[in-house]
Parts: sequence; structure tokens; C-alpha cells
Amino acid sequence: MERITDEQIALLVSFAYARISDADALQEEACRTVTALRLVVDKQIAAVRYFRTSPSSGAAVAEHANASWNLLVSIARIWRDHSEFPIDAAMETFEFDAESPLMPTR
Repeated sequence: MERITDEQIALLVSFAYARISDADALQEEACRTVTALRLVVDKQIAAVRYFRTSPSSGAAVAEHANASWNLLVSIARIWRDHSEFPIDAAMETFEFDAESPLMPTR
């Protein structure tokens, strides 16, 4: 998480927020979907910011911060084909094991 800068966080956050529609302008199911997506993004942003400024340290804090950031990146990748996608900001904080791609390497 140390290699992720505050500027990268701000870029990814503003990109994700700009892509999420205004729920008030949508009809029932679409409104619920957009509201849920915004809630997930809000929670991941709050978690990333909390863990980056947390006075606690250690593997557990780093793991939570990385997981929150990785989920935020995954959400932003929904729009990876968008011309404004911040590729320089959207980097994961771990690499995947080639034999078991769902598991991060340790």
C-alpha cells in the first residue's frame, strides 16, 4: 500500500464517482443497483483512507488496506475501456499466483 500515492487514490476515487449515475434519476431496480455500487465504493474509500492514516501498523492493517484498495480498483475496472480510465492509479497492491490466480502470492 506504500507505493499507492494520495494522488492515485484521488484519481481513482474521482473517476469512480464520475461514472456512477445519480440514483435519483433512475427507476427502481437501477436505482437500487447504483445505490449499492455507490455504498460499496464509499466504504472502500473510507477503509483505504482510514488504514493509510491509522496509527496502528502490522500485517493485519496492511492486509485490510490492500484488500480495500484492490476492491476499489476492481470496481473502477468496470469502466477500464473508458477514455479517462486512470490506468496509472489503478494498480493492485499484490500479485497473483500463476497456478492459483484467485490467491495472492505471499
